[in-house]
Amino acid sequence: MFLDADIKGADLPPRVLSLTYDDGPGPRTAELSQYLRAEGIAATFFVIGGHAELWSKTLAQLHRDGHLIGNHTYSHLGLVALVEADGDGVGELARTDKIIRNFADGGPIFFRAPYGSWRQVDPASGTDHRQSIVAQQLNRCVLLRDYIGPVNWDISAEDFAFWRRGASAGEAAQAYLHEIETTGRGIVLLHDSSEDPAIARQNRTLELMTLLVPELRRRGYRFVPLGKLPAVKRILATRRIGAGICRSR
Repeated sequence: MFLDADIKGADLPPRVLSLTYDDGPGPRTAELSQYLRAEGIAATFFVIGGHAELWSKTLAQLHRDGHLIGNHTYSHLGLVALVEADGDGVGELARTDKIIRNFADGGPIFFRAPYGSWRQVDPASGTDHRQSIVAQQLNRCVLLRDYIGPVNWDISAEDFAFWRRGASAGEAAQAYLHEIETTGRGIVLLHDSSEDPAIARQNRTLELMTLLVPELRRRGYRFVPLGKLPAVKRILATRRIGAGICRSR
């Protein structure tokens, strides 16, 4: 089920976080997966299909380590612009679905839109439309009937910007601690790779997590998977599976 509104974690209890990673897999995703498993944390990795084809063994590693593998499209395109141009949004998800489907274990598959691009913006007011043209297209496809999305985020300190300028993991950790303490709970957005090869090569998210996780625990935070979010539980309790036709060129 693709909703018009974003799924967030604002209704989690205080000091409860759900860790999510975008734009992988990348060269160090497997190491990050193993670190999180050792810490008893089940995260969600929203993978780009084009990257997942190159790092197929890493998908198996993520699955073995107890993480969820989500769909982040095949090409990391902005979906609103794609659908407005009569493009094939379903195909973007379907290509990645073929790669990750074997790791779903029969449960729902989570989806995150690249750049959070989900609803058109009213040019006069600058506010989002209430309905999503992307959701309308995707919900017509029976292949995607077990999806839940779009998963957004409550907390981000833009780790990719630190890697782009060659900053240290310590600097990024301080920025994330500030954002987490300010918000207090929710879905955290991080990146285990990038659609930009230069940023991917400089990614230090593994080092960031080795600093962040112990400090957050010292401050009383705990971690839960996306499936534990109240918003997701409500969707699973009320979801109706409908029929439709896939439009995939």
